[in-house]
Amino acid sequence: MRGILKSGASCMGLLVSMATSAGAQQEPLWLDTRSAAPVASPAALKKGWPHLVTLQGTYNVWGADIVPGLNSQQPEPAPMFPSPSATNRNVGFDPEFVFAWPKGHAMEKSPEPAPRRASAIELSLDGGKTWKHPASTAAFNAKEHKYGYELTGEDAALQVRIADKPVADNSGRLQIVVVPAEELWLDTRSGAAIPSTMVLQKGRPYRVTMQGTFNVWGNNIVAGDKSGQPEASPMFPSPKVTNRNVGFDPEFAFAGVRAPATSPVRHQAIQVSLDGGKTWKHPASTAAFDAAEHKYTYEVTGEDAVLQVRISDTPISDNSGRLRILVLPGA
Repeated sequence: MRGILKSGASCMGLLVSMATSAGAQQEPLWLDTRSAAPVASPAALKKGWPHLVTLQGTYNVWGADIVPGLNSQQPEPAPMFPSPSATNRNVGFDPEFVFAWPKGHAMEKSPEPAPRRASAIELSLDGGKTWKHPASTAAFNAKEHKYGYELTGEDAALQVRIADKPVADNSGRLQIVVVPAEELWLDTRSGAAIPSTMVLQKGRPYRVTMQGTFNVWGNNIVAGDKSGQPEASPMFPSPKVTNRNVGFDPEFAFAGVRAPATSPVRHQAIQVSLDGGKTWKHPASTAAFDAAEHKYTYEVTGEDAVLQVRISDTPISDNSGRLRILVLPGA
């Protein structure tokens, strides 16, 4: 890069290489609320790797049909996914909320109307050592009873259970779908834009996480008066080349910044396209400089096309360093 970062602007061109996936979407798991036994994913969730876990369905935890009490909504007539070989009654629970409860139940002591956030569904990511319901701010989904949770793997299978006693009078099943993030590698020495395998559905939210450091000059950075200190080498080195010290990450230039700018300076060298390559831009971010991990997450909205990522820099033959990019449907 021959000239860079005056008032925060950068002159870089693009890259991305080697798209791989953490694994294809798994077949759904089914949790029958009549069983106290946890269900487990067939494969371990890779440590540190984000996954979208979707829970969907409705169920009943009482031994009789619900006659709604004070502040209760009307129960639905049957589970979305009935328990096999059992009498399926009307239902008032989904994975995230209770929306109907019986007349005379202790829940009537509270004036809070239904739906109320309350769930007996618990997950474990560490082989069953700890259990909890995942955090969520989702609104009540009266139509689909479907909720997404972004979870990070711990090198163990996902386990899901219902924390209820007794379970013999319950009815209804929950469908559980686990989607691992897709991984892309952007080598700053390549001009090829590499697409994701995943098509980002129109109007749906996605989370794109970028991490790494790189150099856009043909020599080592000697920090100036207003520049931060370069790091000794890229977080993820480019293969088969000499990797020099680095001063860029996906969001900031932190070393090698030229006056009058003062590092770290936000730059827009890393660009994404959501519409099949028609338009390119750096995704919006208000994140602070991450000196420890050089990791940033961007919220984007699908356009019925694959995600493409590139670095805008000329020339690219003197660059070094790769960026790791993870793409995950939004919760």
